[in-house]
Amino acid sequence: MNYLSLILIIPLAGAGLLVLFEQIKKYLIKMKINANSLNHVIANIVAFGVFVFSFVSIFANGIWTLNQTTDGLLEYGQLQAILITIFSFLVWMAVLFSVEYMKGKNGLGFYYALILTLLSGLSAVTMANNFFTLFIGWEMFALSGYTLVAFDRMKRGSVEASLKYFIMSTVGSMFVLLGTALTYGKFGSVNFAVVRGLAGTEPITGAIIALFVIGFGVTSAVIFLNAWLPDAHSSAPSTISALLSGIVVKAGAFGIFRTIFSAFGNGYLLSTTSAFITWIAIFTMFEGNFLVFYQFRRKDIIDFKRILAYSTTVHLGYILLGIGAGTAAGVEASIFHILTHSLGKGSLFLLSGIIIAAIGSRDVREMKGIGRRSPLVGIFLTVGLLSLGGIPITGGFYSKLLIIISAFDGNHSVVLNILIVIMAIINSLLALGGYLYILKYMLFDEPDAKTADKIKIPIVQTIVMVTIAVLIIFLGIWPDSILHLINLIVV
Repeated sequence: MNYLSLILIIPLAGAGLLVLFEQIKKYLIKMKINANSLNHVIANIVAFGVFVFSFVSIFANGIWTLNQTTDGLLEYGQLQAILITIFSFLVWMAVLFSVEYMKGKNGLGFYYALILTLLSGLSAVTMANNFFTLFIGWEMFALSGYTLVAFDRMKRGSVEASLKYFIMSTVGSMFVLLGTALTYGKFGSVNFAVVRGLAGTEPITGAIIALFVIGFGVTSAVIFLNAWLPDAHSSAPSTISALLSGIVVKAGAFGIFRTIFSAFGNGYLLSTTSAFITWIAIFTMFEGNFLVFYQFRRKDIIDFKRILAYSTTVHLGYILLGIGAGTAAGVEASIFHILTHSLGKGSLFLLSGIIIAAIGSRDVREMKGIGRRSPLVGIFLTVGLLSLGGIPITGGFYSKLLIIISAFDGNHSVVLNILIVIMAIINSLLALGGYLYILKYMLFDEPDAKTADKIKIPIVQTIVMVTIAVLIIFLGIWPDSILHLINLIVV
């Protein structure tokens, strides 16, 4: 059996086992077996196992391989190895964090089963070498995502947010499905390599590309297609918010990458589509920053998780900007930013779970000076926000810098490249202003006397947060530790 097939099989098998245990929970209790502890153990073993397989494959690429012929359904190379490692690591951190975060919740087996199914779907999307396999994996992780957003179904707004996510994502999926059907009708195949060899500059080709970009753009939360994002992020459990922002929206960007590079990336098509993606990226950044600052003017609630959600839109703009450069260096910079943003934003959403549990509110105004109530909270908040803001000695600094450099050397005219870089820097400064304001308010301002009690963080959650914070600093001090591996990606 091919070892790498375990990346898909292990999470699905683990999910099935967890559902079975949830169904026979009452019998396990009679046998004096703690069903919840069993769920925690199995979910962590499975998530960690996928992470180990994918991580080792980064260094053993060429030893463990999947079918890479045009007749196969999947492919595996350095790109897939790195992305699945990022996805599985954040899933493992979320699962480990859930040991304390989900304590006392019902349906724990279903919760973990959905997370593992989400991981399997994301892996299938990453490993797909054709639009049909990609669509199957897409629906797998999307269905899990809808359900996880509404997991706290008794919580106000959860079901509504899940329904909005479901409706918008389903419409996006229909665009992708229509694009897949037209691709097969036009080229007689949905395989990326075959389509790339046949694609021309006919109007129907442009229409197909537009369908895919719109469909994938819903999940990647590009401009005007991200209405589902703030509701889903703010209403979901914080562990799920970390996964949605950290890895799920990246699948949309990966779908766009597959469209304009892998399937329609020949000659004139690439220069045209990459310019189109670049402008989408720039306008997405501006929209995200505008919506972040608009949150600070709200009178009802300044929702911390909603601010983080809109911030994700800004960073998806950066990831698309690297892809839109139309060069291998741009793609590599985007992959690195996927890693640093996943760590930074994942840590902040997990931290939001700790803070909300401590104060019982998502309102930033209730979090004044909260960093003073716990040195650890202050450290995690500082590292996460500074990395997102692109401050040196954090991983976010180097990933943003590489994207801006790739945009300057992009596959466009010199004047356009300079204009793009200027707008990217402006958006970076705008985003940094928002992060520094939050940091100042939550870390340096004096907390209210009534909320000055110390915050205690459970040991398991502390381990998760420290691990992510150390990785962010490590990538900022020694970025070449991963960059030399990312540079092996062939696009």
